Amino acid sequence: MPRATRLLLAALLLSPACAGRPHEPPLTEAALRAELDRHTCARWEPEVKQWSLLLFDASCEPAPASGAVQVLARTAVARLRPLLLLTESAHDHFYARTARSPPPSHEEAQHLADTAVWADHLLSGASWQALVRELAVRGLTCGDCPRPREPPPITARWAEFFPYLAAYVWPVQLSEGAPVEIFTCSEVHGAAALPANPALAQAGKLAAFAFAEDETAARQIRALASQGSLAEVLKMVRSYLDSPESRRLACAALADVAWFTGLRISDC
Repeated sequence: MPRATRLLLAALLLSPACAGRPHEPPLTEAALRAELDRHTCARWEPEVKQWSLLLFDASCEPAPASGAVQVLARTAVARLRPLLLLTESAHDHFYARTARSPPPSHEEAQHLADTAVWADHLLSGASWQALVRELAVRGLTCGDCPRPREPPPITARWAEFFPYLAAYVWPVQLSEGAPVEIFTCSEVHGAAALPANPALAQAGKLAAFAFAEDETAARQIRALASQGSLAEVLKMVRSYLDSPESRRLACAALADVAWFTGLRISDC
């Protein structure tokens, strides 16, 4: 068969298939925001008679992802979940506006939940970072979406970073004779005693969150609290965090959020 005839036949065979492909709507800021909002919801808590804010929660979206935009948003949400520890501003925004009598309606509370995400400067910026990255992975563009600032690259050694991780897994004895408690990525920490380094402090908190979320690590850390004096527990916690197993967990957690922090540990 001549080459020209083969090309004509291929075009005839392919044309109906191409014509039948579903047309994806153009990607816009409003469409992507609305899709991301499906992963945040307000939930009424009858026991305490107040609304709760669920950010990027799997139970918020009622239907499984099907379209390209839904899949893109779901993948962006997976990127964002490790950052939920940093969403104090979003929670403050939501609870300050829903803690009233009478409480807002479900429609109002849901609107406030959506607003809370975009009112939080850190969270909204991270959301657009995640969305823009997912667009780039798929070769897609959004004409009117914000262009988030890329984090400046930072390189540190494990020895530089480690004190900031240890500061957020912090043994405390609240009074003389009281049992030792270990606070993980909470308001009780030892970061204030370290040199001011916002990037490493934030990374330490995010890595500590990974230990709190990992069942095995969390259980092992809790078990250390009863194994001696405050000084002994502090030494054991630091030894545990600097073990090869813990180092792998921390390095994996940092790699998951490097797109947001810009931080790379050179000897992970």
